[in-house]
Amino acid sequence: MNASSPFFHLLTVSSVVVALAPAAEAAGEWPNPRGPEFDGSVIAAGTFEADGVGLDLSWRVPIGSGYSGIAVADDRAVTMFAQGGSNWVAAFDTKKGKEVWRYKLEGVNKGHDGSDDGPLSSPVIGGDRVYALGASGEFVALRLTDGERVWKKQLEQDFGAKPPHFGFATTPLYEHDILVVQTSGSEGRGIVGLNPRTGETLWSHGDDSTDYQSPSVMTLAGERQVVAVSEKKITALSADGGDVLWVHDLAESDHASTATPTFVGEDRFLVAMGPGVAVFRVSKAESGYALEELYRSEVLGSETYAPPVYHDGYVYGFRGQVLSCMNVSNGKREWRSRPPGGDGLIVVDGHLVIFASKGFVVVADATPEGYEERARARALDGSSLSGPSFADDRVFVRNLDEMAAVLVTRGGATKPAVADAGDTEFNRFIARLKASDERQKMVDAFFAEHGRTPVVEGEWVNFVYRGDGSEVAIQGSMCDSEVADPMNHVEGTDLFYRSYRLEPGGRWEYHFQIDFEAWKLDPNNIRSVPAIEGEDAMSELVTPGYAVGAHLDAPQGPRGRVEDFTLTSKILGYDKKITVWLPPGYHADGPEYPLLIVNDGTAWLAKGNMVTSLDNLVGKSVAPLVAAFVEPSAQWWTEAGGSRGPGGGQGTIRYLRMQVEELVPALQERYRLIDDPASRAVMGNLFYAFNAAFAAVKYPGVFGKAGLQSVYMGLGAGDDLSAVFSQGAASSVIFYLDWNRYDVRNVDRGWDIAKDSRALKALLASGGYTVAGGEVLDSVGWGSWRNRTDEVLIALFPLQ
Repeated sequence: MNASSPFFHLLTVSSVVVALAPAAEAAGEWPNPRGPEFDGSVIAAGTFEADGVGLDLSWRVPIGSGYSGIAVADDRAVTMFAQGGSNWVAAFDTKKGKEVWRYKLEGVNKGHDGSDDGPLSSPVIGGDRVYALGASGEFVALRLTDGERVWKKQLEQDFGAKPPHFGFATTPLYEHDILVVQTSGSEGRGIVGLNPRTGETLWSHGDDSTDYQSPSVMTLAGERQVVAVSEKKITALSADGGDVLWVHDLAESDHASTATPTFVGEDRFLVAMGPGVAVFRVSKAESGYALEELYRSEVLGSETYAPPVYHDGYVYGFRGQVLSCMNVSNGKREWRSRPPGGDGLIVVDGHLVIFASKGFVVVADATPEGYEERARARALDGSSLSGPSFADDRVFVRNLDEMAAVLVTRGGATKPAVADAGDTEFNRFIARLKASDERQKMVDAFFAEHGRTPVVEGEWVNFVYRGDGSEVAIQGSMCDSEVADPMNHVEGTDLFYRSYRLEPGGRWEYHFQIDFEAWKLDPNNIRSVPAIEGEDAMSELVTPGYAVGAHLDAPQGPRGRVEDFTLTSKILGYDKKITVWLPPGYHADGPEYPLLIVNDGTAWLAKGNMVTSLDNLVGKSVAPLVAAFVEPSAQWWTEAGGSRGPGGGQGTIRYLRMQVEELVPALQERYRLIDDPASRAVMGNLFYAFNAAFAAVKYPGVFGKAGLQSVYMGLGAGDDLSAVFSQGAASSVIFYLDWNRYDVRNVDRGWDIAKDSRALKALLASGGYTVAGGEVLDSVGWGSWRNRTDEVLIALFPLQ
């Protein structure tokens, strides 16, 4: 369950841009996602001066998918989203959340290659206008009062711009009555200054391409400068006339495609690039300006799209889901904290305001002394890659479904409740331990008594780790995917623990991370299973009532044999290793057999123990068959997934054609197989489960059966299957589909494979297909999928 793996990366949105906009004089405005001072901060006239700070949900309204931030001015909160097959700019009343107006943008901008539908740029408010850039390149000026269009430009037509892979995502900058836009245009129009009243071009410069960067404005060496990062350089322009002040060439390794420059005090600015951030200083020179790179740091920057914020000599931001504080003078870390998670943050009155994981708005002290939370309130069901905005004592947030406003109140803090293990012996032990003067001796006695961990008491499971380290976290199937929960440490001991209320009769996978470094198995748990990806393993907890299938035991009777051959695929353009399991007694002159094709075959052989299952089941409860295991590409995501996946799903189509036009004929020629779709099945899990489902509904004359486990239906998969159904797909195919009650899920990213699998079962049933299987009390991982191989095989090839 490595959060940096391609599996989780593909589930994550591939591009998000957080943008900048116009200056404002009061905390009643947040005219762009980086606030009135373009630095993600605001002085809000004592909003957080009271002894107690509270947060109350003011309103919450449905919108649609998109990554735009929220601009606020004149009692209007403006954002952009996709809804009803169109992209929109819309304004909402800041006090009530009522929609005031909406404007329809050109195009739809369907998500692809891991992204979701909707606009990528953020709206900007300047004076009485809203400026918005759609993903198709439509750039409009709208009246803030009623959304009426004032003027319109098209980046491709008017500036020779080439759309980035995910669509136009840069956000314009409004400064000194000039609109600055990184158009990625040609012929000296890479960055332009426009008259905000008319859209007329006032100046233009350069032709370096822009991906998902946005310009910023800051005072450096005594002059207001627009700083813009593009593919190959950083350019500074005068904020009023667009004169080039200085240019810094980037190395090819300085990957900064989503960078928004952040001012960090004393003529310095920060840019996210490569595996971290780089900090620069601008100074006056004899002729113009000099730019000096001060240092690079990996305290911040990687695995996040959220720009950091600066306050009183320190920079606060995320690295992945971990919040960190960096000393801007030297790039060293002051502290880091897993709570509160999330992606976006701002500074209000010297306090961090964070759109945290699971949809919470959190207020914490902006101090180098450590993370100290002051208040929190749930705004939405999940967070997003769009950061918060602040105006009129309200925090505005949005995700891919809804938008909300949270009111800051005074006098009563809303801090999170502290969960414990209820009235259990373990909880009583922890209470005695904390009160003891001989804590370590008590810990030693506890482990001598219990030996193996975790400690299970009914519905409560107590995960325990002991060892050196200042911080220990646990990640596993009891948590959201990509999320690690911090464990509690008992001072004066080497004991860390965290308790979960888990459904009895289930199975769970987990591992520990010590001091944010390598992941480790539970040293006091002898059970382990392979991780979903890679060579790592996960510790496994099997609670009372869970049955491990006997088909995974070492076979006692006759066994099949395994052989390999190489399929040279002209359709794919590369070779595929095919591993074939032949049943006991198979010979060239014998009977013909049914065929099972297994997607992601390498993993099913190594992690799914499928040869063992076949040896145990075939001839006893499963009919004799031939199984062909298909080796996945090293870049498996190019050949599995829906039409919004990498390459528009064409890799999936080629993969299916390879199976139908090349692999099945090759297997028919090599082995004695029944040439009948009713005797031919395909199976897979996760992304490859969709491939199996798609193959069966698209090619029912080839595959008459499909076995699916934990189907991922994102990236357009549901639309693809529905499109095949609309063409009159044959309903004679037999499906087996199961999933785990605690499958891959992340409320902040919108992943829920259990929900996807339920939706697929309903979709198949509506198409008249026979679907066996269902939800199982288990959790995501190879331990679950291989434990139900017997049910898959019996459903597809029952012994008559």
